[in-house]
Amino acid sequence: MLDYGIIGNCKTCALVKKDTSIDWFCFPKFNSPSVFAKILDTDIGGSFKIIPVGKYKVEQEYIENTAILQTKFLNTKNEFVVYDFFPRYRKIIKGKKESLFKQNRIIRIVKPIRGKPRIRVLYDPKLNYAYGKNSFEQVDNNLIANNSNNYISLISNVDFDIIQKKKIVELDFTKYFIIGDPDETKDFNAKKCMRLLSHTKKYWNSWVSTLTLPQRNSQRIIRSAITLKLLTYSETGAILAAATTSIPEELGSNRTFDYRFCWIRDASFTVDALKKIGREYEAKRLMEFIIEATSKSEKRMQIMYGIDGESKLTEKEVKHLKGYQNSRPVRIGNAAYNQKQNDIYGSIIDIFYLYFVYYEYEKKMPLKYWQFVKYLVHEIENNWNKEDYGIWEFRGNKKHFFYSKLLCYVGMDRAQKIAKHLGKEKLMTKWSKLKDKIKEDILENGWSKKKESFTMFYGSDDLDAANLMVSYHEFMDHKDVRMKKTILKIKKELADGFKVKRYKLVDDFGESKSYFTICCFWLLDALYNIGRQKQARSIYQKLIKYSNHLGLYSEDLSKNNSLIGNFPQAYTHIAMINSSILLSEWSQKRIKLQLEGKRKRVR
Repeated sequence: MLDYGIIGNCKTCALVKKDTSIDWFCFPKFNSPSVFAKILDTDIGGSFKIIPVGKYKVEQEYIENTAILQTKFLNTKNEFVVYDFFPRYRKIIKGKKESLFKQNRIIRIVKPIRGKPRIRVLYDPKLNYAYGKNSFEQVDNNLIANNSNNYISLISNVDFDIIQKKKIVELDFTKYFIIGDPDETKDFNAKKCMRLLSHTKKYWNSWVSTLTLPQRNSQRIIRSAITLKLLTYSETGAILAAATTSIPEELGSNRTFDYRFCWIRDASFTVDALKKIGREYEAKRLMEFIIEATSKSEKRMQIMYGIDGESKLTEKEVKHLKGYQNSRPVRIGNAAYNQKQNDIYGSIIDIFYLYFVYYEYEKKMPLKYWQFVKYLVHEIENNWNKEDYGIWEFRGNKKHFFYSKLLCYVGMDRAQKIAKHLGKEKLMTKWSKLKDKIKEDILENGWSKKKESFTMFYGSDDLDAANLMVSYHEFMDHKDVRMKKTILKIKKELADGFKVKRYKLVDDFGESKSYFTICCFWLLDALYNIGRQKQARSIYQKLIKYSNHLGLYSEDLSKNNSLIGNFPQAYTHIAMINSSILLSEWSQKRIKLQLEGKRKRVR
């Protein structure tokens, strides 16, 4: 079970287990080598844990509407709490506007509440993915660990000798541990750490206050929104698919991939979900990132980029790590970056359409956005009728994938609407013709008479859960019999109760045995849209029981309903937001939000 919480500062993040063990932390950025990687190797990965002396009941939760984790330890005589967070707060500087501070360090506070609790501190950093050995030295009251030009500092009011020898610590007053770059230790004390906790709490409460939410399901939407925010990289606006690498899609398999990159497709869904709840700031940053990254690419537009816009994401194996529960290999980088996937062009045009035309966050589309739309249309014109590797990134042969064709249609449909909005009548007419041509091709070649369903690729009888998105993207009327048959066929053959597989086709890694969590939400949405609201609500009620104890989701669900796959998964939390809004009946999907009052720009 992935019983972790995520804390972060939009530069990097850490995963904190229910027992306080920090088992994943890369520094100084999301895609940097790991400091703690016990999640990938329980023996040599490294971790940081507060161990109580004696038996305690443990309770972990987020402070409401924040990214601050609090883990409570209590028994009949003693009680203490561990706070874990990255400082993120606003500060008024004389003569300047209110500035945002996002310190790149973990702060861990251990505060006694009752009695005389005692603890041991397990501080075991293994830098650079645990390659080689660390060396430690004390410099100006910083305990600095070094390894191959990687380093991390620990500042604490607990004596370093006590920490390194794992001696018992009496919690007679609040202890603190600060992990990050070396710093002036005189600037830190328990009182200041508690003040940073208070300031960070205020920041997150302010951020959440900008969300436009329905009354029903609001807390699940808030937790998913905060999680998406924690997966954004503030330096460029990129968003990670997930915080981890190589958590397998199924235990014991080699379906282990690095998800610490920005996929164009994921990004487009993220923008849509955040816009629905009033967060246009992240949406605009993400659009800027996509344009900037594409303009720097040496060749064509890619399906994914590094968080700084890197185009080369060469994949390699870290062979000395055993992997999550012995699932090898551990991969750094992702070979799929070189794939051709034709759906990405439509995904981005859809973002621009929603932002500038549908939601009208800005009345005028800047020239560079319009030029980019025309570039994307050109790519669709040249590629829509070509084979590609598809949404699931098969590493075998290319096919005419249905979903890729669908998104080319979506791209032309939205481009036509943008052109109409801007008064570009000649282009509107031209693009309308191509849109109709693509739709005609999809209806003629994407439908299997034998299967009575839209299938994975032209000439195939294999089902694909991605085709549930016919409903989401409004390809045809929800009453169309072909849409209804496709949805019900997928439910019958790919679903096991509320769980849904992507496909049953044997792919490059064999037969997939896990259930893809976002597909469960897609089925829920599709059923709702064709009038089966009762079934949709039933799936939703089951799905909310299978998050972890903090309301977080990974990529997949196993046969026994355990969370598996990279974690936390942006895709799944996007789906949680969309489905929660849909079932709240507060707003129909893609109906323009009427935001009351002035929207705040809280970064």
